[in-house]
Amino acid sequence: RQLVGRHAGARTHLLGFDRTAHAHVAQQVADMPTTHVLVALSSVAFTAASGHTLRAIRERRDPAYARRVRARRQTGVATRRTPNARGASVTPHASPEIEALRACPPWHEEGSPEERVVQLGLELDGRIATNPAGVFRPAVVVGDLAYVSGQVPRNTDGSLIVGKCGTETMTEEQAVEAARVVGITMLATMRQQFGSLDHVRQVVKVNGFVNCSSDFTKQPAVVNGLANLLIEVFGPAGKASRSAIG
Repeated sequence: RQLVGRHAGARTHLLGFDRTAHAHVAQQVADMPTTHVLVALSSVAFTAASGHTLRAIRERRDPAYARRVRARRQTGVATRRTPNARGASVTPHASPEIEALRACPPWHEEGSPEERVVQLGLELDGRIATNPAGVFRPAVVVGDLAYVSGQVPRNTDGSLIVGKCGTETMTEEQAVEAARVVGITMLATMRQQFGSLDHVRQVVKVNGFVNCSSDFTKQPAVVNGLANLLIEVFGPAGKASRSAIG
């Protein structure tokens, strides 16, 4: 979860994208020209197949490597070996703090993301642009990670909230509300692209871009409007790392 002219915006990365949502994204790929689809799919298939073949060959030739691979598959913990000061291979062990950060937080205790949208009374209809000016994809999925393009504060009637923080055109309170609207627009985009917000397991990173005057210093407070909305919808899984830029 950018600024377009005078419009505040944000961009976000989502971790743990449910593989069942790929079917919905694949439906959109069907609208692409046949040559593009064939090139993309053949490239992906070749990369995956060649990587799998190389690993299989190495497992057959290197028993020690094969044992490490089996251990990694059984435990789900990386067993990559790195050289120490003497050049000998050692297996790095993650600290308890790192293991705690790797754990995927739960959703909101009061319901799934789609249920929370209903409970909060959020209106997602009418917030997605029907004629985007740029050449881009609203979302791109790589593995289990989904990258969502920049969003703007779009109202249900399609109009945009405009203004500059730190000037007479927009107060800090109005800016916080505009950031929340950016979040609602983002939710609408994710639902359209993924089929359901319940396919999102965790929000990983949020980049907030604030249109403001040179002496405005409360960009983090403005982006809180978006950050708090994601927590309200996704619970602990919505609390992400972030940047507030302006």
